[in-house]
Amino acid sequence: MGQLIDARTSSNIPVVLTEFDTFPLDTPVVVGQVGLNIPHNTPGIIRVQLTGMAGVALPTDFPQGFLLELYMVRGLTIVDSLIYKSQHSFDSGIHTVGFSASDYNIPAPVSGLQLYTLFAIARSEGIARVGPENLNASAYFG
Repeated sequence: MGQLIDARTSSNIPVVLTEFDTFPLDTPVVVGQVGLNIPHNTPGIIRVQLTGMAGVALPTDFPQGFLLELYMVRGLTIVDSLIYKSQHSFDSGIHTVGFSASDYNIPAPVSGLQLYTLFAIARSEGIARVGPENLNASAYFG
């Protein structure tokens, strides 16, 4: 049985907003980021479980659906180690895009801090960032 090392939560937008911005087209936007405290001398296999969501909307009079991509990386930038990627296509209205991902057998970070960042990329214009947005991460060993 695995033992918990650390668990963290990032709650960027906790509720559905009535006033909101739209995602810029084809531009990575951080929607969640956590730093797990994992001692550099942690024994055995380290695994991280990640869950989260991003709430998005498209106006009802929009003539087409939209495409949104979620990227989870181990690190701070979109070019760091890709852990998870998904594409979501919807018609008009409000949608909550949830995900669950795992990062298995990661090396213990020398600094003792392992960062994870969730990005959303709008591949269609007009996608509203209405929330909620959150990222949860739990690290285990053994």
